[in-house]
Amino acid sequence: MTKGSLDSQTLLQQPRQAPPVGRALRILLGLVLMVYVAPVYFRVPVRVAAGSFLLMLGLIGVYSLIHIVVSRRIIAFGPCLGAAVAAGLLVTLYVAGASGLPILGHGKGQLAAATFLGISLVVAGLRAAPGCEVMAIPGLLFGKHTELACLIFSPLDRLERKLRSKRRV
Repeated sequence: MTKGSLDSQTLLQQPRQAPPVGRALRILLGLVLMVYVAPVYFRVPVRVAAGSFLLMLGLIGVYSLIHIVVSRRIIAFGPCLGAAVAAGLLVTLYVAGASGLPILGHGKGQLAAATFLGISLVVAGLRAAPGCEVMAIPGLLFGKHTELACLIFSPLDRLERKLRSKRRV
């Protein structure tokens, strides 16, 4: 192989994996979020903890459906619109958790959203999954990354790749 073919292979592989600093930030933020949330499970009633666990299972199901829709191109989502929908779902669950709604309220939605995000960030960092971190668990289940942008990490990953490519030249 020539050096030119190695460079083209590197360029093809770059979007499929998150760069090292992005991976580390995902793992670090996920661990911090999980350490912050874990004590809450010991202070809330079992009913709230069980409800938030069931909501997390529901989130995995909903995000798995989004993964199927995006990966099979059933509905044409742009990467940014899909990321907004994916993140919006988590934000909506968090906000609904502050209400008195029977299923989502009384803190269940907030606890489920924060825990799901923390676990997803760690999974995304460990798998070097680029893009939307809330799609990391369905990506793990289906064995492939979802092609959605992340509102926070995608710009950071692009910047890191740009800086690394300038350093190589």
